[in-house]
Amino acid sequence: MDGHLLTPGALFLARSLSKLAVPTGLAYLASSYLEFSSWVCVTAAISASPLLLWVRSVYKNVVEARQIHALGAVRVPEVKGKWPFNLDLILGRLKQGKDGYPFDAVEVMIGRYGRTFNMKIFGENRIMTSNPAHIRCMFATDFEGWEKGDKFRWQMSPLGLGVFMADGDLWKFHRQLTRPFFNRDRITNLEIFSRHCEDALSVLKGAEGAAFDFQDIAFRFTLDSAAEFLLGARVHSLRDNSTKSFGPAITALQHQLAQRSRTAPLWPLFELKRDKTRENLEVIRGFIQPIIKSALEKKQKAEGTSVEPETMLDELVGQTTDPKLILDQTMNILFAGRDTTASTITFLTYCLATHPTFLTRLRTEILDLLGDIRLPTFEDIKQLKLLRAAINETLRLFPPVPGNVRSAVRATTLPPNVPDGKPFYIPKGAKVPFSIMTMHKSKEYWGEDADMWDPDRFLDERSKRLVANPFIFLPFSAGPRICLGQQFAYQEISFFIIRILQTFESIELATDAQPPESLPPASWANGTGRKRFEKIRPKSDLTMAVQGGLWLRLKSRV
Repeated sequence: MDGHLLTPGALFLARSLSKLAVPTGLAYLASSYLEFSSWVCVTAAISASPLLLWVRSVYKNVVEARQIHALGAVRVPEVKGKWPFNLDLILGRLKQGKDGYPFDAVEVMIGRYGRTFNMKIFGENRIMTSNPAHIRCMFATDFEGWEKGDKFRWQMSPLGLGVFMADGDLWKFHRQLTRPFFNRDRITNLEIFSRHCEDALSVLKGAEGAAFDFQDIAFRFTLDSAAEFLLGARVHSLRDNSTKSFGPAITALQHQLAQRSRTAPLWPLFELKRDKTRENLEVIRGFIQPIIKSALEKKQKAEGTSVEPETMLDELVGQTTDPKLILDQTMNILFAGRDTTASTITFLTYCLATHPTFLTRLRTEILDLLGDIRLPTFEDIKQLKLLRAAINETLRLFPPVPGNVRSAVRATTLPPNVPDGKPFYIPKGAKVPFSIMTMHKSKEYWGEDADMWDPDRFLDERSKRLVANPFIFLPFSAGPRICLGQQFAYQEISFFIIRILQTFESIELATDAQPPESLPPASWANGTGRKRFEKIRPKSDLTMAVQGGLWLRLKSRV
């Protein structure tokens, strides 16, 4: 993005018009050279581009038909919109993102077209799936046959080419660089969590009895922890407001990137006048770049000496001096370390507030092991089976990253949705978005009570479903790209919840203090699925959060 002076919309139009101009110009010149009349020349010029597009479409269909036959496959069922090129589906996706329960529209489409369908918009394939067999194929058995793809990277260009955006050798470089900093010694050292958790508890005790936005506290806690663990930076957002613009900038950036996804492939046309991500991106970079500068200066001072890297950033600046590569990887890891963990803490606390009987059971488990003072160790956390089940159940219903996408490197297939069926044909370059959230709530995979928050499903006979098909539960992805910070996240979430329940006796929703935008629409109560039970309004903008915040009241133990 930084390399272009044009807005995304202007760049999109320039590229599109240049493709149209070549056949138009050639047709006019050829007809003029043959000395046809002016009206013939004009007609030829006007007709050239549409004719070429038609010829390409026919040729593409012939090639795909041959590939389908060779692969013994069938086409994925196509969604039929009301407008030409299915442009009305873009409006539907925007409305869903604004007013609907996350991925409700996908469930409606599944009921109409099956678990896999093609939402082709303006000629671009978007083969939506929530079949765990398809995800297994893309993430494990045929990993090399799938990638993020260039279209996705341009759409998400503000996030750069860090580990979550890169493919191929660059992805491998980032992956190898990051892996050492999530080893057992580091994730079992809970000192960082303890320090920032005490800051959070100080804030919460100060708000005791009053209504406050717990989600804000959770996001500041995870920012402070991730910044110190990964970057060696003491941000202290829980102690002062000097970084108060950073969090809202991340939230706003993610929303705009989600809007790009909802309006793809025509998203650049919504940014004709300006790049809508630039302002928030400048705020984010303004926060991160001084941290990088400090790390580079630290490296220069240590030149010629052997110093063991203390943080991921230390290792990164030791491997490269490319400022963009350092910035991209830093942004990717910091976003992941902050947002996904804070999301889980927020939704888990919400579920505890709405399930007081289970809250009592969990507090009993914690207090029986630790009392109300002793800080938990790594070994303590391993013993708290009920806590782990509660975290997993929250990750199931509210996965921090509720959907993702892959692009086919070559013409290929995905397994059929029914036994003995033919595999689905996937054209080269086709996008395959997949809904983790829809899969996590599927009654086919999780039983008739799939909409209910019930941590015991991970402890009783129902857990056999997951053992039989582990790809039905993917809060941390899978395969070679599985999240390296998975155990780090479990430790951070566990430590925070333990300290909350050691300190406070009750957690209640402050429904009287909720801002209007955080209240679920009245229609949800009469709807189907999980939304019938919600007291808040979940939203999905790349990662999950509670719209308007999670407003609570806490009461200390007597």
